[in-house]
Amino acid sequence: MGIKTSKKFDPFSDRTARDIRNSLSEAFVDALAVLDPDEYLNAARELREQNLLPLHVDYIDDRLQRYNHVFKKIQAEGMDDALQQALVIWNRGLFFEFHDHLEKLWQAAAGDQRQALKGLIKAAGVYIHLEQDHRQAADSLAKKSYDLIQQYAPCLTFIANIETLLEKLKLADTVPPQLEISSFRD
Repeated sequence: MGIKTSKKFDPFSDRTARDIRNSLSEAFVDALAVLDPDEYLNAARELREQNLLPLHVDYIDDRLQRYNHVFKKIQAEGMDDALQQALVIWNRGLFFEFHDHLEKLWQAAAGDQRQALKGLIKAAGVYIHLEQDHRQAADSLAKKSYDLIQQYAPCLTFIANIETLLEKLKLADTVPPQLEISSFRD
């Protein structure tokens, strides 16, 4: 019996893909914390030195392109607020990175703010699962995320169009919304 290879980058069933996704995401989040892209550029270079399948290299290249776009936008706008940065990450379709970025904030949060961030982290999980066609897992997370975000929406005033996100989650829509940064903050 031959070795089974996936034609799709699948961190749920391919250990190498999972390691690449996790390493790049962690380096990206670390890079944001210090506003130094060398963190993720070095991680990507080290990964590319391994004997990888083309689908792994393609994933790394795609992520680097998206990471660079996020960094340019954040730097151009002088955006130092981690919650606003999270929306830029989301809008580039970097849902795993969004999850990792918000998880650091979630760990430091308490009360309603912690629950609201938990809802956003679960929302990212919806789109992570949809990327892999895991519809059942996505539907389950969408319900949980919807409930948390709806209940704790007053803690999410940095998102101007929270109702759009709620609508998409209620439908478990496969197309994620673009999230708008609110000029109003508590």
